[in-house]
Amino acid sequence: MSCLLLPPVPASVGAARRWAAPLLPPDLPPDLRDSVVLVLSELLTNAVALTTEGRAAAAEDIEVEVFVDPADGHVTVAVTDPSDQPLPPAPVAVEAGADHGRGLLLLDALAHSHGWSPRACGGKSVWAQFRRRAAAPRRNGPRRAAAQPAGCACA
Repeated sequence: MSCLLLPPVPASVGAARRWAAPLLPPDLPPDLRDSVVLVLSELLTNAVALTTEGRAAAAEDIEVEVFVDPADGHVTVAVTDPSDQPLPPAPVAVEAGADHGRGLLLLDALAHSHGWSPRACGGKSVWAQFRRRAAAPRRNGPRRAAAQPAGCACA
C-alpha cells in the first residue's frame, strides 16, 4: 500500500493523479488505468469539497491510498477525509446541465466494487476496487465496507 497526505485544496487532485499513476502496474490495460485515475480524482475532488465547506476541519489533510494486490493485481484506491457526512445510499438522477452530482454514477460505471466506512479517528474512507480480470461492475449502489482500508494517519 502506498499512502499520500494532501491538503484539502483543488490543486491536490492533480498532485494525486501524478502520484498514483506510476504506482499502477505497468501491464494494467490502458482503459482500466484511466478508470482508476479518474475515480481517484473524483473521490479526492469530493473530499476536498466536503472538507472545505466552511468547516474548521479544513486544516486536516486528506489521505489518499493506492493498494495493488500482489496475488491478483486488483487495484484499490481509497480517499479518507475528515467529514463525517455519509455517502448517499444510491446514485441519483442528475439533470443534464448540472455541474456536479454524478460521482456515484461514475463509481458504479467504472469500479467493480465500491463503498465507504467511518473511521475510528473521525471522518470516513471512500474506496473503489478495480479488478484486473473481466468482471461485470456491481450496479446496485455503494455499500459500506466490511473492513476499512488500512489508513495511513490513524489506526
